[in-house]
Amino acid sequence: MKSTRKSFNGWIYFLFIIITLTGISNSIYAQTTTRIITGIVTDEDGTTLPGAAVLVKGTKTSTSTNVDGKYSIAVPSDESVLVFSYVGTTPIEATVGTKVVLNIILKSSVSTLSDVVVIGYGTAKRSNVTSAISSISEKDIKDLPVSGVDQVLQGKVAGVSVTTNGGQPGGGVSVRVRGVTSVNGNEPLYVVDGVPLQSNRNSISQDQLGGMGGQTSQSPLASLNPSDILSVDILKDASAQAIYGSLAANGVVIVTTKRGKAGEGKITYEGYYGLQEVQKKLKIMDLSQFAQYNNEVLGEIAAVDGNTTFTTVGEFQNPSILGKGTDWQDEVFRRGVMQNHQVSFSGGQDKTNYYTSFNYFSQEGTIIGSDFNRLSLRFNIDQQVKSWFKVGLSSNATRSNQRISLTNGSDAIVTIATANSPAAPVYNEGGGYATTVAVGGYNFGNVRNPIALALAREVRNIQTKGYGNLYGELSFTKNFSFRTEANFDYTVGDNSAFQPYIDNILTPSRLVEQRSSNVYYGLRNLLNYNQTFGKHNVTALLGHEIQEGEYDQLEAARQNLTQNIPAIGAGGEAGQSLGSYLGDFAMESYFGRAGYTYNNRYALNVSLRRDGSSAFGPDNRIGYFPATSIGWTVTNESFAKDLKVLNYLKLRAGAGAVGNQNSPTQNAYVTRVRLVSTAPFGQGGIPQNVGNPKLAWESVITYNGGIDMGFLDRKLELTVDVYKKETSEMILTSSLPVFTGIGIQYNDIQAPVVNAGNMVNTGFDISLNSANITRTNFEWKTNLIFSRYKNILNSLNSETADISRYVEYGNAVLLTRTIAGRSVGGFYGFVTDGLFRSMDELNAGPDQGLGISPKGTWLGDIRYKDLNADGKIDQNDLTFIGDPNPSFTYGITNTFRYKTLDLSVFLQGSYGNDVLNYTKRTTEALNNVYNNQSETVMDRYSATNTDGKLPRYNQWHNNNFRVSDRFVENGSYLRIQNVTLGYNLPVNIIKKAKMANARLFVAGQNLYTFTNYTGYDPELGAFNGGATFFNIDNGNYPNPRTFTFGANITF
Repeated sequence: MKSTRKSFNGWIYFLFIIITLTGISNSIYAQTTTRIITGIVTDEDGTTLPGAAVLVKGTKTSTSTNVDGKYSIAVPSDESVLVFSYVGTTPIEATVGTKVVLNIILKSSVSTLSDVVVIGYGTAKRSNVTSAISSISEKDIKDLPVSGVDQVLQGKVAGVSVTTNGGQPGGGVSVRVRGVTSVNGNEPLYVVDGVPLQSNRNSISQDQLGGMGGQTSQSPLASLNPSDILSVDILKDASAQAIYGSLAANGVVIVTTKRGKAGEGKITYEGYYGLQEVQKKLKIMDLSQFAQYNNEVLGEIAAVDGNTTFTTVGEFQNPSILGKGTDWQDEVFRRGVMQNHQVSFSGGQDKTNYYTSFNYFSQEGTIIGSDFNRLSLRFNIDQQVKSWFKVGLSSNATRSNQRISLTNGSDAIVTIATANSPAAPVYNEGGGYATTVAVGGYNFGNVRNPIALALAREVRNIQTKGYGNLYGELSFTKNFSFRTEANFDYTVGDNSAFQPYIDNILTPSRLVEQRSSNVYYGLRNLLNYNQTFGKHNVTALLGHEIQEGEYDQLEAARQNLTQNIPAIGAGGEAGQSLGSYLGDFAMESYFGRAGYTYNNRYALNVSLRRDGSSAFGPDNRIGYFPATSIGWTVTNESFAKDLKVLNYLKLRAGAGAVGNQNSPTQNAYVTRVRLVSTAPFGQGGIPQNVGNPKLAWESVITYNGGIDMGFLDRKLELTVDVYKKETSEMILTSSLPVFTGIGIQYNDIQAPVVNAGNMVNTGFDISLNSANITRTNFEWKTNLIFSRYKNILNSLNSETADISRYVEYGNAVLLTRTIAGRSVGGFYGFVTDGLFRSMDELNAGPDQGLGISPKGTWLGDIRYKDLNADGKIDQNDLTFIGDPNPSFTYGITNTFRYKTLDLSVFLQGSYGNDVLNYTKRTTEALNNVYNNQSETVMDRYSATNTDGKLPRYNQWHNNNFRVSDRFVENGSYLRIQNVTLGYNLPVNIIKKAKMANARLFVAGQNLYTFTNYTGYDPELGAFNGGATFFNIDNGNYPNPRTFTFGANITF
C-alpha cells in the first residue's frame, strides 16, 4: 500500500514539474513574440471614430480608440485576430499577420434592430418597438441641396408622402403621413429637441396686390438648418402618436439635432455652391409660328363673320422671315445661384459637452424677382453638474427673408409669360417696360408685362424666430429619473407687399404692411422608470405638460403712394384699411406610458393622454387618447433558433386614438361680435359668427399590424405595415338654409362649426433594406420604400353637403368637389366625347345650349357627354373627372462605395394620381388672336384639317373652354431625384493638413423626370397646404433642377 502511494506521489511530482516548465516556456515564448499593433479606425466617410472597441479575439485584452480614432494594443502572435466594433456599424475581424499598422474602416450596419429611436418623450431600442416608426439619419440628409428638413423625407420614408408646393425659394411642402386625415389641415406635428414648432399663423400667404392669389406659405421647418440634424423619427400610427394626444392627428415628425461628445473639440465646415434651372419649358409658339397661326385664324374668322377687312396682318404675311421673337419664358426664367455655408464647433471636456453652429443659406429663384436667404445660429450644451444631476439647453435662432413670386392664378408670372405674344418686346423705345405693340391694326401683348410684375412688385415675408428647450434631470437611482423642461417658440413676422405705379401696367400704387408675433411657451415634467428583473424588463413614464400661446397681428394698407415711396405715410386716405387680430390658446395635459418585455420575446406597450384645451367650451374641453401595442419576436423562441435564412421575425399589432382641434374658425364655441359704424344709426355690434358651445374633439382611431423580418444574417431587412385610419366627428362649417342669411356669399356672418363627417384611410407600407455586396474595398446597399393608401370620405354634415373649391374671381370656375363616397379633392367637370366632325353628329348630339350654327355649336367643337340623358348639356352633367390622390408612391436608393469613393443614386416617384392642367386651359384656349398659345393648337380642327386633335378656333362662345377631362392628365412620374458622387481624402493626406476628415462631392437634384404630363412638373402639391385643392397646375412655380459642388471638412 505504501509502495503504491509513493509511486502515485512520484507521478504527481513529475507532472507538476512538466506543467511548470511548460508554462515557463510558453511565458518566455510569449514575451519574445508579443508586439504592439497601432492604427486608426474610421467610418466610410473617413471620419475617425473615437471610442471604437478593439478586442483580441479569444482573450480579455481590449482597448478603445482615442479622440482621434487611434488605438494601440498588444497581440501575442501573428495569428491573433482583432475584433473592431462601434455603435451603428458592422463589426470587423482582421488577422494581424506581420503587420505593425492596421487601419480599419467600419461600415454602417444594414441592420436597424439595434438602433435607438425616439418614441415621444423618450427613446427605445428598435428591437423593442411595437409601433410603426420610421427613421432617417444624418447620412440620409447630408449633401442634399434643400432648404428644409421636410424635403429630405421625400421618397425616404414608407407611408409618408412629401410633395413640394412649387419651386418657390423657401416655400412650403405638403407632408402627408398615411394619407389625408382631415379637411382641416394635414401637416404633421413637428417636434425639434422637445419643442413643438409653431407655424407663423398670420404671415402673408397670398397675393395682397390683386389677382387670384399666390401660394407662398412657408414650411414650419424653414427655420431649421438641415446640417444640424442628427436624426428624424416619424411616428406613423396612433399607438406611437397617442402620447402627443390632440396634437398628433396628422402624425408626428420628431427631429433630434446634433450634440457634443466627450473628447477633443472639433471644427467642421459644411458647404456647397450650386446652380438651379427649370427642368423644361413649355412648347409655346415663337413669332413665326404665331404669325402663321394668326394668318390662319383670321381667315377662319372671316369665313364665319364674312368680314375680310383683316384677313392677314401685313407684317405677318411671310412668317418664315420673322425669327423667334420674344421668348417670354426665357425672360422670366433664369439660372439661380444656391449656396449653403456652415461652421460648427463641438466637443466636450470633463462634464460639459457642447455643439454650436453658424449657418448661411441663400437661394435665388429660377423666376426673376424671387429669392430666399436665412441666417441661423444653434447652441446645444449639456452639463453633468453632479453624478445625479444634469442640465442642458437646446436653442436655435433664425432670421429668414423671402421674396415671393406671384404664382397659382391668373396673375401668376408663369401664366402671363406663357400667354404673352412673342410679337411684343420686353422694353419700349424709351427703355421702360413695354405693354402692347401695334401690328397691322392689332395690339399684341399683355398690358401686364410679366417682367414688370416680377421685378417691380415686391412681396416679402421676413421672419425672425427663436426657440429652445431648457432641461434639468435628476437621477434618484439607476432606475428612477425625473426631468423637467421649459420650452419656448417666439416668431415675429415683418411682411409687406409693395406695388409701384407704372403707367399702363400697374395701377394704382399700393402698399400692405403686416406685423405679427406668435409666442409659445410650455412647461413639462417627466418621471421615468426602467428596471430589469431577470428576463423581465419594465419601463414607465408619467408626465404633465402645460402649453400656452398668444398671437397678434396688425395690418395696414394704403394706395396712391406719393412718388412710389414704399411707406404707409406716403399713401392717400382713399382706399386705406387698418385691421388687427389677436388671440390666445392654452392646453394642459397629463400622460403616461408603460412597457413590458419578457426575455426579448414578448412586448406590451400602453399609453394614455388627457388633454384639456381652450379651443372648446367648458363641457367639452377634456379629451382622452388611449393606445396599446404588442409585439412577438418569433426568432427568439427556441423552436426558431436553427432557422438558416430567416434570422429575425417580429410580429406587431397596435391600436390607438388621437385627436384634432383644428377648426375653420378660432374659438368657434363662442359667438364673437365685431364693431360696425353705419349711418344714421352710429356705432354698434353685429355677430361675426354663430357659436357652438357643443363643439368637441375630432377623433382619429388607427389600427396597425406589422411584421419585421431579417434574412441572410440580416443583410436583408423587410418591414411591412398594414393600417386603417378612421376620422370621425370632423370639425366642419355647417350649411344653413339660404333664408337665414348666415354663411352665404356676400354675408360676413359665419355659419356655426359643428362635429360631423367620417373619413377612412386604408393602406400598407413596405420598407426594404439590403446589403447586396459587402467587401473591404467595395460595398453596395439598396433601400426601397413603397406606400399605398386609399382615402374615402364616408359622410359630411348632411347627405347633400359638399366642399367645393373654385378659381378666379367671384367663384367663377369650379375645379374640385368633395362629397361622401369619394376621395377628398376630386376634380369636377364635364366629360368629353371627341369633336363634332359631321353634320349628322351635330344633329344627333345633345343640345349644348347655343344652337347649331357657326357662331353656336358647330363642326370642330367639343362634344360633351349627356350623362343624365336629358338631351342637353348643363350643370346636371358635371361629374368627377379625376383623382389627385396617387395609387402608390415609391423611392429607391442605391449606395455604392469603392475605397474612398462613394456614389448615391436616389429615385422617387408617384403612380396613379391625376393632375388638372389649368395652365393648358389658357395655352389651348383658341379663343383670341392676341394671346400666345401652345404649339399644339396648330393641329386644331379647321376646314382644311378635319382630322385635327384640338377643337376649332372659336371666339364666339366658351363652350370649348369648359373645365373637362380634356385638361386632366396622368400625373404619374419617376424622377431621378438625386445623384451624389463623393470622395474622401486619404487619411495620410488629411493628417498632414491637420484635418480629421475631408470629403468633396458633386450632386444633382431633380435631374430628370420620366412622365407623360405635358406641364412643367407633375409634382404640384397642395395650394397653401389645403387638402381639397391638390395637384392643380395653375401657373405653379416649377421645381428646379440643381447642380452643386460641396465640401465637408473637420479639424
